[in-house]
Amino acid sequence: MICPIVIATVKGHGLAVLLESIKQYAPECPVYLRGPESVIENFQADFKIYGQPRNFGEDYNEIIEAALKDWSSCIVANDDIVLTPTSVKVLMEDVAIVRTMNSYKAGWVAARCDAARPCQNVRITDQPEKLNFYKFPSEAHIKLVQEISPIFAWISSDAFEEAKFPPLNWYSDDVHCMDLIQKGYGHYVSASYVHHIGSNTIGFDAQKLHEDALPWLRENRPSYASAWFDS
Repeated sequence: MICPIVIATVKGHGLAVLLESIKQYAPECPVYLRGPESVIENFQADFKIYGQPRNFGEDYNEIIEAALKDWSSCIVANDDIVLTPTSVKVLMEDVAIVRTMNSYKAGWVAARCDAARPCQNVRITDQPEKLNFYKFPSEAHIKLVQEISPIFAWISSDAFEEAKFPPLNWYSDDVHCMDLIQKGYGHYVSASYVHHIGSNTIGFDAQKLHEDALPWLRENRPSYASAWFDS
């Protein structure tokens, strides 16, 4: 199944490498790109939205909604990743498997990488296992998780219609995942892998990112804020 890849960028520092990896390893995938005109004007994409950065949630909502006008699903990608030859192929194979499962409606299906929360991070395993040919055996299996980071992740138009990202940088993915869980969706980590530079998209000042997000969370999702920060 052909699926578009949607990207929102601020400064485009890793964008050239990402787009070249898509060209080399997934040329069948249309690219939907959002960012400042001065940053993305010389990059090739099938569809562009020029706009100044606001925050992760609003910028990605805009470009995802554009893609889902044309497609029934899309792959959301950070601008600071690099695909491997099998990133798209394995992700979409796992999407097909997940969509046959009856326990949950398919929410996010996310790739693993080398810089992410523990459930997606190939440097971490929650199983009693040892490396085998430089990988943990569990990396080859799909797993159900509560939250993912859409560093490279598939979502359907049906799921995205149920909930949009909140207007946040940090915690936008956590909120979105929990909102979808409340509506009966499940999220999965795929055997797919991408290389992730790590935090290049929204920055490295974790304390500021947390403090900027907290007032919105306390006002709009008080139960999440209480569970995540006050328990």
